Amino acid sequence: MPSHEARMPVSPVGPLAESRTNQKSDFKNSARTTGEVDMEPRVTELETHLKYLRRDMDEVRSDVRTIKHRLAYSAGAMAVVLGLLGWVANSRFDQLVTLMSN
Repeated sequence: MPSHEARMPVSPVGPLAESRTNQKSDFKNSARTTGEVDMEPRVTELETHLKYLRRDMDEVRSDVRTIKHRLAYSAGAMAVVLGLLGWVANSRFDQLVTLMSN
């Protein structure tokens, strides 16, 4: 009985990098149909928009961080002022009562 393996044609397999290069060149050389749109400028535009969005988000984060620090500082200062006013009112309470009663 003859072997079927001997009759099968052997196709040489090129290196992986070479086949990818051939696929890329075939893709670039393939003719586009009339309804197809070139995606490269659109992708570049989206990347640019994404870069600006990231920059703006970084600015917003730093602004929020600054606002949080200012609010914390203001709350601390307000607590100190109210504490001092309370202390003064408590220590001078008898004088306030005599002033109001007269």
